[in-house]
Amino acid sequence: MIRKFSGVYTALLTPFGKNGEVDEKRLDALVDFLLKRGIYGFYVCGGTGEGLLMDVAEREKVAELVKQKVGNRVPIITHVGGSVNTENALKLVKHAEKISLDATSSIPPIYYRFSFREIFTYYRSLAEGSSLPLFIYYIPATTGVFLHNEEIARLSSIRNIAGLKYTYSDFYLLQDLLLRCPGWTAFSGPDEMFLPGLTMGVSGCIGSTQNVLPEIFVGIYQAFMKKEIEKAIALQRRVTQAVSLLKAYGGMEAWKSALICRGVDGGYCRPPNRPCLSPREFKNFSRTWKQLFPEYSEGLS
Repeated sequence: MIRKFSGVYTALLTPFGKNGEVDEKRLDALVDFLLKRGIYGFYVCGGTGEGLLMDVAEREKVAELVKQKVGNRVPIITHVGGSVNTENALKLVKHAEKISLDATSSIPPIYYRFSFREIFTYYRSLAEGSSLPLFIYYIPATTGVFLHNEEIARLSSIRNIAGLKYTYSDFYLLQDLLLRCPGWTAFSGPDEMFLPGLTMGVSGCIGSTQNVLPEIFVGIYQAFMKKEIEKAIALQRRVTQAVSLLKAYGGMEAWKSALICRGVDGGYCRPPNRPCLSPREFKNFSRTWKQLFPEYSEGLS
């Protein structure tokens, strides 16, 4: 399990057209760009992929398109949560097994103040819905669902739950959790904390900035595995620079603008997200990007 689910995974952006439709050609080109740069796996229809803004059929379509492109070259995890309706999540779980994806993942049920018993039941339903491994997606600052380690560890008793994507800044709690659940695989969620996550026991990362700087993340992982710590530290500093710039310009529209700088058309974002940066914003963004990452500015003249 650890060998299969390790390394650098991209929380894949979903390119949309001007009218909000999933853009198949742009998606194909983005997946190809990432495969050629050594990405270890894909995480589709998560928050980065705007999966929560899609209906079930659209999420199934994205998963199918990525699977058709990737084949069996690298693992694919699909995110099934976010609709609140458990039946929708179960449909996505069963679809993932049908098209031979490698695993599923879900945030906890959101909006209503669910008890831990209800959260436990939700995850058990998904885990029992197929034979695929299920990864908990723990991102409390976004979902508003904060769980104690004792509670998260109780989820390890559910068949098919293989671990979690941990998007939280307290890595003491992460390591404590992994000590409680020695069979689990953990992915680091915060892009800017990948290297610290590796030192605390994660087997890899899943994140947004991996779409636009996959080479740097692959470099961090490989340097760490070779015990080239100074190199890994230097590369992690570059990730911090990238994340600071991207966050200064908003949400997924900034990451899709960075793709343009890389020579890849990431399309538009889906409403209620704004579709893209304004021309003036992009001019300023791309100028700074080229200053910071001249070797990763293939799309800029």
